[in-house]
Amino acid sequence: MGAALFTTGPYIEMAISGQTVMTPSVENGVVTWRVPLGNGAVPHVSLEDCGPYVRWLFDHPERSNGMDLLVAIANISYSEMATAFGKVTGHPAQYIDTEFDTYFEKLGPMADAPAGFNADPKDKATMSIRRNFTGWWMQFRDGVLERDYKLLDEIHPGRIRSAEDFFRREEERLRRESGGKTGLWESVQKGNLKFVLKLSEDGRKGKL
Repeated sequence: MGAALFTTGPYIEMAISGQTVMTPSVENGVVTWRVPLGNGAVPHVSLEDCGPYVRWLFDHPERSNGMDLLVAIANISYSEMATAFGKVTGHPAQYIDTEFDTYFEKLGPMADAPAGFNADPKDKATMSIRRNFTGWWMQFRDGVLERDYKLLDEIHPGRIRSAEDFFRREEERLRRESGGKTGLWESVQKGNLKFVLKLSEDGRKGKL
């Protein structure tokens, strides 16, 4: 009997979805990401690519047994993210590096709520959203996560390889599904952002 691990990263879909830690806003006609990333980069993964990677693990046990397959599109800076969005949509976008205190201010009291919505706030082991995501963003700022992109190219030759590649595919999908009426630009407007995370869709409600 063999075993393997499949390790992903933040979904790039979160960067254009509602109620995530990198949800964009439209400020004076400019799509804007205000996150505490500094000059770092995030090893984003696309949900679309996960299936082929997992299938490869099952189809090649002679290689995957004992492997931790760490996947990503690329280590993507948010300056690159903004440039790619503008190139694909023709609308301006920007990344604004944000201090942690300013970043968490916009969450209000939620910043000090438990990171796990079923966790007991009185439990000393409970971690707040502020503490959890300070460390989360710092790992990307400091560039501590690595991926073997040569291996990923071998496993999934048709994989998404850049933010621009992802945005082009997403733009095409949205236009196709809406009969040409809606694209990326329209989808990130206030009131149009969809949820990609179940936690957001459920409004952090429910009990185990």
